[in-house]
Amino acid sequence: MSDNENLWNDVPVYAWISLARRGMEKISLEQCFLKGCDNQDRNLLEPFKKESYEDEKRQVTIVHIKCNKCNRVFQLKMESLKKVARPTKPDDNKSEDEQALSMGLVYALDEKGNDLGHIGFY
Repeated sequence: MSDNENLWNDVPVYAWISLARRGMEKISLEQCFLKGCDNQDRNLLEPFKKESYEDEKRQVTIVHIKCNKCNRVFQLKMESLKKVARPTKPDDNKSEDEQALSMGLVYALDEKGNDLGHIGFY
């Protein structure tokens, strides 16, 4: 497996989109999110670079992906928010950090890092 293929391990397969009062819908992250491109074939997507950073409140991973259908580059930004909530019934055998609930958000960015929008939750 190539290094670029290993970058797919950092990208969740699906994100969940809120449908307001109608629930959630699953969407594949293995597609091009650039305007005017309808590529939904993972084989035509080539992840080539990863950036990561972390602080007390969040962990962020950005994967740069080239779409070989439209020959443009976009980025998927995965942001894990730590300690979003605590469980209602604490477990005395676990530390506060182990019990904290986290939430993942995924965004699409263009090649220059301009925000194309929130895709969903993972």
